[in-house]
Amino acid sequence: MRISRVAIVTTALIISPLTSLSSAIADSKTPAPTSQNKVDLKSAYKIALDQYHKDFKVYENQRREINRIYKEAIDKALTDARSAKSVDQTQKEKRQSMKVQQNAVIAATIARDSAIEALGTPPLAPTQPGKAPSTAKKMSPQTEKPPALKK
Repeated sequence: MRISRVAIVTTALIISPLTSLSSAIADSKTPAPTSQNKVDLKSAYKIALDQYHKDFKVYENQRREINRIYKEAIDKALTDARSAKSVDQTQKEKRQSMKVQQNAVIAATIARDSAIEALGTPPLAPTQPGKAPSTAKKMSPQTEKPPALKK
């Protein structure tokens, strides 16, 4: 009987510091993320995605307008060149009208390129929460076959 009392007291003395340590460890752990964080991330992503769609639509509309103006300038240059043509035109006059047409096309191209450059880069889509940005897949190294022995 005396041994069982000693065993119980010894066990109690050994276990009591461990229980206080385990509660201290449990208190120091960061709380697990709640589902509200996920909801907040999803709603923030949805808002960012909606804003991206609006920005991208504005960007594309501006780019379409620049290309429409460019096409009109090219069409005008071609129309002017066609109207300047005549049957009794000399070779020199033909070359001059072609040179004017080429210069108009070059000027329209330069204007379009500078307008697109001034427009800037298109907006970037937001990354979904919980997903890392995609990177190039790592390929496993190919094992080389030993050369076949020739007889």
